[in-house]
Amino acid sequence: MIITDLQQQLEEAYTVRNLNRISLTLINLYKNQQYSMLQKIGEIISDFVDIEISAEGKGFSKLIMLYHPDRSNYYLNEIKTLVDANNFDGLLDLSHILKLERIDEISNTLNSYEDIDYSPVYDWDITTDGFTIIHDSDKQQTRATSKKPIAYDFYDAIKIRHYGHVDVEFPSYYLEDIDEFELSSSDITDLDGVQFCIHAKSIDLSDNRIVDLSPISGLERLEELNLADNLIGDIDALGNLIKLKSVNLSNNRIDDISPLLELEHLEYVDLTGNPLLSEQIKMLTDVEIKVDY
Repeated sequence: MIITDLQQQLEEAYTVRNLNRISLTLINLYKNQQYSMLQKIGEIISDFVDIEISAEGKGFSKLIMLYHPDRSNYYLNEIKTLVDANNFDGLLDLSHILKLERIDEISNTLNSYEDIDYSPVYDWDITTDGFTIIHDSDKQQTRATSKKPIAYDFYDAIKIRHYGHVDVEFPSYYLEDIDEFELSSSDITDLDGVQFCIHAKSIDLSDNRIVDLSPISGLERLEELNLADNLIGDIDALGNLIKLKSVNLSNNRIDDISPLLELEHLEYVDLTGNPLLSEQIKMLTDVEIKVDY
């Protein structure tokens, strides 16, 4: 297959209407608790994307985010970039969607979806609200090229990272079973939204302008946390992260590290660039925690 043939197939596959078709099928499978079918879909694309659906449906949010209609613009831009670079292997990485050309047959035990109305609203009856459905005739939303907003909260930063803009319905449910977040240099000043990341094991929030850590206090599964280069002074919220093993707090305003002593699994801390006294550092090294300072 030559690169132009694959380009054409992918551009047809990543249209808003086809993503709508796939997404609505996935949603109906989830709503009807057809988790084994979702598992099969995960297996079908497993050569390209690592998504596992549990017997209880955990992992669904990763799958639906992959084929959300609002990502059409992102994928089409990515295809063009890869073609311009003559990057055939990169295009192959996006071809998982071609495996789902007959997704309707996988869901043949459900009611027919032939009469689905592609209106701008889709009703969810699970714990999420909203799902953006876009007509093919609608103008595609483009990434903002004007001035970047001064600041984002965690929730909006996630939208921008995945879709390139904040004008998209993004139920908090999507965040619940993702275990890794990378949001460095995202102009985050407010962590509102991070509280929904209840299965997160690794979060990178470095190079932002975060001051208040309180929304993160309930993430008891968190093992790795990067908060370097922020504006943090108070780290009391970290005392609740009972599984935390590694934390980077370099280049902040921290002058009290006592909450870290409550973490029995903590192995490594980076405290360089903070106004700490050697006595405080010694409190950590005395309990055999590796410290950079």
